Amino acid sequence: MENTNNPSEYEGIDLDKGLTVLRKSVIWIVLIFLITNLSAYLIIRWTKPLYESSSELKLDVEANASDLGLTTLAENKNLNIISGEIELIRSKLFFNKVIENFDLDVSYYTIGNVLNDEKYKSSPFVIEYDLKNNSLYDRPIKVDIVNSTTYKINFSGKEGDFQTYRFGEKITNENIELILFTTQYFDPKGELNHFFTINSNAHLINYLESNLTVIPLNLNANTIKITFQDHNANKARDLVNAIDSIYLKYTQDEKNLENNQKINWLNSELKNIEHQLEGFENYFENFTIENRTNNLDEDLQKTIAYINEIDSQRYELTKRINVANRLFGHLEKNQIDEITNINPNLFPKYISQTIIELITLINERDRLKLSYTESTFAFTKKDNEIASTISNLRNQVGTMIKSFTSDLKNLDRQKSKLQKNFVELPGKSTEFNKNQRFFKLYEEFYLSLMQSKAEFQIAQAGTTTQFKILSTATLSNKPISPDQLIIYGIGMVSGLMLSLFFVGIRYLLHNKITTLAELERLTTAPILGHVPEEREKLDSTALVVDKKPKSAVSESLRSVRTNIDFMLSKNQRRVISVTSTVGGEGKTFIAVNLGAIIAMSNKKVIILDLDMRKPRVHMSIGNDNPGKGVSTILINKNTVTECITKTHIDNLDYINAGPTPPNPSELLLNGEFDLLLSKLKVDYDVIILDTPPVGLVTDGILAMKKADLALYIVRANYSHRNFIKTLNRLINVNQFKNLAVVLNALPLLRSNNYGYGYGYYEDNSKSKTSLIKKLFKR
Repeated sequence: MENTNNPSEYEGIDLDKGLTVLRKSVIWIVLIFLITNLSAYLIIRWTKPLYESSSELKLDVEANASDLGLTTLAENKNLNIISGEIELIRSKLFFNKVIENFDLDVSYYTIGNVLNDEKYKSSPFVIEYDLKNNSLYDRPIKVDIVNSTTYKINFSGKEGDFQTYRFGEKITNENIELILFTTQYFDPKGELNHFFTINSNAHLINYLESNLTVIPLNLNANTIKITFQDHNANKARDLVNAIDSIYLKYTQDEKNLENNQKINWLNSELKNIEHQLEGFENYFENFTIENRTNNLDEDLQKTIAYINEIDSQRYELTKRINVANRLFGHLEKNQIDEITNINPNLFPKYISQTIIELITLINERDRLKLSYTESTFAFTKKDNEIASTISNLRNQVGTMIKSFTSDLKNLDRQKSKLQKNFVELPGKSTEFNKNQRFFKLYEEFYLSLMQSKAEFQIAQAGTTTQFKILSTATLSNKPISPDQLIIYGIGMVSGLMLSLFFVGIRYLLHNKITTLAELERLTTAPILGHVPEEREKLDSTALVVDKKPKSAVSESLRSVRTNIDFMLSKNQRRVISVTSTVGGEGKTFIAVNLGAIIAMSNKKVIILDLDMRKPRVHMSIGNDNPGKGVSTILINKNTVTECITKTHIDNLDYINAGPTPPNPSELLLNGEFDLLLSKLKVDYDVIILDTPPVGLVTDGILAMKKADLALYIVRANYSHRNFIKTLNRLINVNQFKNLAVVLNALPLLRSNNYGYGYGYYEDNSKSKTSLIKKLFKR
């Protein structure tokens, strides 16, 4: 007899139950894996590949002019430099530069069954166009190639609204003037369905902004990485190269713009002074030739010195007045760009500081233009500060001009007095000295301007952009999306996870008794044995032990018979009841075949069919249910001898249930049933009672009380776990101490885990089944 355990809720995982659920879910698991991997394949198949190209730039700015002792602006911190340059590259201003220098006006595509393919630099045709209506921007215009000379085009987008033209023929309508030309990639037998789009500036800016990524690589080294993504690898690479080149040129031009403006102004001034100096040199040459001398009397030297000093003062005043008037004129006309070109050192300190303050404010406003619009508060506030500073500067310059003018008049009066003292001096000597003075002044001024020009040119030559391309744009042969390995991996993992989830749910929902171990955990009743599932399809009540005495079923019932001998005394006459929770669990099958096995051991056995509502014992023997049986005996209509039916197995008899009575329970309660058992004990060694299911009616419990041993039948993969509650209730509530359990229809795969298995005794080659077939058996 097999061991028993105390019933308890099992909290671990039942491997046998899990194996059963897994075996029944194999087809679903395969289907889940097929669906997830097919989905992964379709995603890869119908997702347009995305390529990425990238380059690396170094962003340092070095001012080598500092080696010559020239003043340079302080360098910004590395982070500020990188952030500023990244914002510049991602600005709409820079995008417009890219659009101007890179051919992105028209995009050409071939029409596929699912995906459209851009024919970048490989389109079979190109267009020349003059757009009249902006509504055609960003709209697909379909082109179907008819043959090598003609094509059909659809401007409206309506289905079937095509017009036929020849390649090279000019199309003119109210929206566009267009000519299509074939290219070297044209093949009239190739792809025939195409379309092109004329891209608007806004669309191209959005396209560049969406696909361009600029990130810092190393803050200490001032390096950045420019990355562009597109569905065409060549286009992505070309755009990165174009962005690099345009950025370097744009940066170089911006860095030299200020110096170029200063040098141009100096060149203009130098040209004028050169013209003046050339005139003076011609005068001195002619004077020397005509007069053969250029020396003045000693007396005249002192007077001339005074006059020179006054003239020098007048010149400086005049120059300052001219510069001040020019500055005042710029202020009056609000010519801000001209104001920035004024040298603050030509003015008094208080005006010079105001000019520097104004230039600083103007530069700050120019920087604000990169980040803010003119309507923002910060920009408006800066304009107001500039206007206030201009007004203050205008008042200061006006006051200074009045002061300089007054001083100049005083010098003129002094000069007039001196000139009256020289009326006797030759006019030529006076003119010579005067021209000589102006010549020296112009010469000094010329040298000063030349020095300034040299400084700016050195600064321009020395300030070099170190924005070097460390790594040119790469051409990607492998798309970054979709990643086949990852997607297939996701498909496999999701298939595995869904399968585990599916099996887990089925495991949790599986509430049927599966294994002998599970049954042992759920009840304290002794397990008398188990009967394996028959390979062949049999009637649920068929008598099989006489036909297959060496089968697994026969051997298992012999084991049950042996266990019964251990439980009951060998000398007494035995009454054994067989019941179950519901119908279909095999109680009649066990009762009939167990009776036959006991009869084969030379014991007289009789089977009573007490299931008077649904009798089946007669069906197992192969006879009809006559109009007499247990029901007629209990009402004294027939005698016991009249109702006993012999079987083809020696020592095995049975009594039919008889006609179905209206009150089966009451018949079992009267004394006739006890009398019936007493009579049968005289002639039979074992009486087997096939009772109704105790989970449906009470007849079975009444019969079990009369039995020496009550067998409770549980069917594997059929009986629910809560059926065991009925069994435990019989033990705990009804106090059945002589109750044992038989597990019926246990699959052979699990029954063979105990000992050798009953198939060891049977020579049947057809019954040998592979382990894989058993696993996949449903």
